[in-house]
Amino acid sequence: MTPKENSNMAEKGKIGHRQRLRDRFLTGDSESRSDEMLLELLLTFAIGRKDVRLLTQELIKIFGSLSQVLSASRDELCKVKGLGQSSITLLKVVDFIQSGTTSTLTKPSFPKGAAGATQQKLFENPPDEQTPNQSSSNTISKKPVELKEPPVSDKQPAPEGGISTAPIVADIPIASQRSSRSSKKQLAAEKSTRRKFQVSNGYFLEFDQFARILNSLLEHQRAKKINRKFLQEETGLADRQVESLVSMGAAMGLIKPGNQVLTPAGLLIAKNDIFVEKPGSLEWLHYVGAGSYRNLFWFEVFNDLLTKQTVMTQDGWQDYFRNKLRGQYSDKTIRKHLPKEIRFIVDAYMDRNFNKLDLLQQSPDEQLYRRRYTGFNPLVLTAMIYDFCAANETQLFQIGEMAIKPGSPAMVFGLDVVSFRQQIESLHDRGWLRYETTHNLDQIRLKPGFSALEFLTAYFEDREARQNDELGIRNDE
Repeated sequence: MTPKENSNMAEKGKIGHRQRLRDRFLTGDSESRSDEMLLELLLTFAIGRKDVRLLTQELIKIFGSLSQVLSASRDELCKVKGLGQSSITLLKVVDFIQSGTTSTLTKPSFPKGAAGATQQKLFENPPDEQTPNQSSSNTISKKPVELKEPPVSDKQPAPEGGISTAPIVADIPIASQRSSRSSKKQLAAEKSTRRKFQVSNGYFLEFDQFARILNSLLEHQRAKKINRKFLQEETGLADRQVESLVSMGAAMGLIKPGNQVLTPAGLLIAKNDIFVEKPGSLEWLHYVGAGSYRNLFWFEVFNDLLTKQTVMTQDGWQDYFRNKLRGQYSDKTIRKHLPKEIRFIVDAYMDRNFNKLDLLQQSPDEQLYRRRYTGFNPLVLTAMIYDFCAANETQLFQIGEMAIKPGSPAMVFGLDVVSFRQQIESLHDRGWLRYETTHNLDQIRLKPGFSALEFLTAYFEDREARQNDELGIRNDE
């Protein structure tokens, strides 16, 4: 066969593959609605005579999901080899249309990350205080209605230093210009997408002191808002320490920032494990803390650093982040706060309650490395999967895709595809989700009537999870 004939056959193969992509989408094939296949289909309309699968995979790898590719800035997209003006224009047109606004193409960029930024949405407020249109805990809510007790005020926590102007991943398009009503939503979304440079503010995660905060919030769980001064008086802790512990609680999804009230997950743990000693509690808090893109260092350590640099000293971690963050934050911010945040993470996993998970290990020569964790409580792992799918607004997920997606349970616990699949198979056998393998599928499908909150509650109440046929995959919808 001549080179020309080979070339013609290859070209026909590409055309056939593209036509199959279109046909599968138009016939409603569920697999054709995955982020990767939708993006590949989009790119075929802008890039002719070229296989775009590798480019599609590279974009998903860089930005994390289809929505993040679409919402990435033009400058960020230009840095990706293989994307030209036509491709970028198409992506931004789709983003423009789906936003439903008069936004321009100069919207903030969305760097690589995970949907962990929206994980706390499910656990914003206790179940008896939810409303249908309640906003996420990662957004600015309307001024809360306050109870007469305990005493509350409008005073907000002191602003955190080192806030980046770069937004995190979020499946919420941010428009640059909106109506007066929309501008409030924009402000909320922009605030929610700022990465938090300081979680610890120089303090360690001392769970006995954190229990005082949880106990105080539990006693006043009906309050809409509680200020730090009140918590200071209730707990006997210094104001700065209260601020830091509340910040850590918010990072773990237990406390609603700004209002200082318990989320539903916070209410469960405060009632059932106030000193945070149960393995399931620690599994959940690690998933939220290390899986939330907003927690800059916590997220980057477990989703980036430990996946690329398997062995490194604590000083090496600091050098790694200095190089990575240079130009994104001021030298003063990095020099002053970086060492404190690294010490906070190492201390939490080596010397505090998180050491029960044995996730972070240290060799005799002080090299830090991660150990794969497989000892999950099945109910808590299922809660993580339902929560992660809810954050990504889907009821099904490809096993291979979730295993490498930053912020996912597999990523933050160091599971490879094989070990993650084994965990999923055990959950399928329990009847809590479906592991679909027929017709060349390899995916998780959630079951209607279950929710992350139900599985987490079942763990603490030591019972089987119960389906509610009147509910979808989330209790707060």
